[in-house]
Amino acid sequence: MILPFIKTYKKIFTLFIILITIILYFLYKYNNILDKKYLDIFVSNQVQIVQNELENQKNQALSLALMFSKNQDIIKNLEENNHIELKKELLKLLNIIKTYTKNSIDIQIHTKDLEVFTRSWEDKDFGLKLESFREGLVKVKNTNKPYVSSELGKRFNIKAIAPVYNSKNSFIGSIEVIVDFNPLVSRLKVLGIDSIVLLEKNYLNIATYHKNSMELENYVILENSFSKNLFDILLKNPNYLKKESFYYETKDRVFTQLPLGRFENGSVGILLICFDKNINNFRYLPNYDYFGQINIKSEKRNDKDISKKEIIIR
Repeated sequence: MILPFIKTYKKIFTLFIILITIILYFLYKYNNILDKKYLDIFVSNQVQIVQNELENQKNQALSLALMFSKNQDIIKNLEENNHIELKKELLKLLNIIKTYTKNSIDIQIHTKDLEVFTRSWEDKDFGLKLESFREGLVKVKNTNKPYVSSELGKRFNIKAIAPVYNSKNSFIGSIEVIVDFNPLVSRLKVLGIDSIVLLEKNYLNIATYHKNSMELENYVILENSFSKNLFDILLKNPNYLKKESFYYETKDRVFTQLPLGRFENGSVGILLICFDKNINNFRYLPNYDYFGQINIKSEKRNDKDISKKEIIIR
């Protein structure tokens, strides 16, 4: 009597163990699926933050280009073919911008035939034809509309171009505000995102300014504000530079990339970003600090006191 009972008990116990094992297995698989979906969403959100920051920097450059294109001194000197006075005016404006914003930018003026007229950073290449490798300039001339992009030239950076018209509303040239990627890299660092700007080595015949830049696999590194730790990781894991996956992950970090421009239907460069899986997303939000006290229960309120309350947004 006891032996059959023990056998039945063992069968029930074995079935119970198998059932628990199956349930735990499916729970494990389900949790992995949830974790993967969460990580996909998280990475997408981080990429969106970077894209927003890049777009913001482009918009700032475009705003400056539009403002400079209306400057009457610039228009006059371009129309009168006066290189020297135009260069003086540019340097004066750039000095004001640097004094009050701490930002360094460059400006280039082009003729209506898309030739170099004046550069803020150097005195050479006057008359150089840019039409063959500056797609943005051609687009601005053909459409009569401003244009901003991460564009290839002697340097690879953000270029915002606005058409310039004289008093008769005739197109006399264009003005270009040039911003490098350093402010973007620094801003992302504040948000907890490491980044590195990489240019395809195939384009060094055009981007001659970067010929002596440090190399990383099939790229050259454009900016020097990236962390050495990120560089060392990429040096040991070159597969993170490939485009075979949306992102690559380690135990603690995620690596992904964003395209940074195209030339003749080919990718020019990428912005590779890296961030902690547990990064605090709220760091991206403004910090609201309230100074003052409001007594909700008070029946009598002093309007003068209330007007002194303020909310400061940092």
